[in-house]
Amino acid sequence: MQMDEQVFDWREKAQHLAWKLNRAHNLIDDLGAALNEGDEKSAQRRAEVAQNAVNSVARALHAMLAEPTPDSPLAEPDVVGSTLTMGGSGVATLALDVKVNAMMALAATHDKRETDFLIGACGDAESAYEVAAAVVDAAPRRQGPAVMELRRAFETEGGIALRERLTKARPRVLAIYERTRRAA
Repeated sequence: MQMDEQVFDWREKAQHLAWKLNRAHNLIDDLGAALNEGDEKSAQRRAEVAQNAVNSVARALHAMLAEPTPDSPLAEPDVVGSTLTMGGSGVATLALDVKVNAMMALAATHDKRETDFLIGACGDAESAYEVAAAVVDAAPRRQGPAVMELRRAFETEGGIALRERLTKARPRVLAIYERTRRAA
């Protein structure tokens, strides 16, 4: 019975992370709407709310990572599923963080090279988010070989390259955002 409780626990936490990720993504969409309307005050408030939602996902993921491992070993599909949940949540959180900062920087910069870079970072962030969030959403509902297939889909060369590009872009996105924010 204890093993079943542990298996259920990671699945429940995965569903909670998927919900938090979706909420943060929706708040970033709201930020985009405010930016499109040109409402700077509303955009700043929405950016803060969106960033808080992203930080909430990061805290929930950190709490999941800090939990003790179960006393009894999990079956391989459950180990893979929980690992995919944590890895996918980390990627999705990174993607949302990059996207919200890139969107705010885009609204304030007038440099063409920075604009091109930030648009690319937003596109990469959205693509990485979609894949990672889909993995987090699917993992708790998959059993046995279906979890292993999900892992293969997540660990493609293209997916890994996209995550590396996003990780590499993050410091520059943050630097541009911080500079434009101080200049405002």
